[in-house]
Amino acid sequence: MQINNNQSNYKIKCFISFLSAGSSDVIRVVGGSVQLEINGSVSEFDEFTWIFSGSVNVLKYYKKYKDVTLSPRYKDRVEFNNKTCSLTLKNLQKTDSGLYKVKASNELQTTTLCTYILSVLGKYSRPPVLTVYNSTDPCNITLTCRGHDLSITSSCYKETCEEKEVTSPGGVALSLSVRDGAIICNHSNLVSWKQEKITFTHLLSKVKWCVNEIIRKMYYLKWYISLLVLLQSLWPVTNIFLLLAPNKKSLNTPALGYI
Repeated sequence: MQINNNQSNYKIKCFISFLSAGSSDVIRVVGGSVQLEINGSVSEFDEFTWIFSGSVNVLKYYKKYKDVTLSPRYKDRVEFNNKTCSLTLKNLQKTDSGLYKVKASNELQTTTLCTYILSVLGKYSRPPVLTVYNSTDPCNITLTCRGHDLSITSSCYKETCEEKEVTSPGGVALSLSVRDGAIICNHSNLVSWKQEKITFTHLLSKVKWCVNEIIRKMYYLKWYISLLVLLQSLWPVTNIFLLLAPNKKSLNTPALGYI
């Protein structure tokens, strides 16, 4: 079987070392393809075996008979070049992630020519979530950026924000940054990225509303305090007035005479 020369396939070259076999890290996206290639002469070997995860035979090739034995698990997803003994995996899934190696043998020896560590990652379908929280200080705003199982909390004072970034194994990253008058929450891995952003214009409108609300409350508080002060100042005068006022009950009671 021959591999079609498709420009979308990436060729990963592993140079043969019969003393020690090196490994290469390979990253691909779900649904894509990868070509694992041996760059060098393979003429002195008679049999080749591509192995996944240490025990699963992807295929075996017997050069003398030009016979290829393919595992049913990889039916319609594998192409093999019987001249270079390279392997192409198509329609990659996350379950294809793992260790791949090719073993070659002849009458004298069996050796591992190349090893690959393949990581198949999915593209993000949804953007991260960027949430804004107002504090008691209208110029202070708290931001939370969430994506998958990562989270960042940062604060902004006016138009100055604390930029942060967190990462996890597998190349997954979540960052909060400021660019071109906007706060950007970016969620990415090695094959894709999504982002959510909010402009300072939107934030400042929230700040303006908060400032106006505080001014309104302070205005009513000022009048309330003034009223209390006024009542407190009038209280002594009121007491004196009540003390000096004639007792209406005593004025209306008739005087008692003697019989």
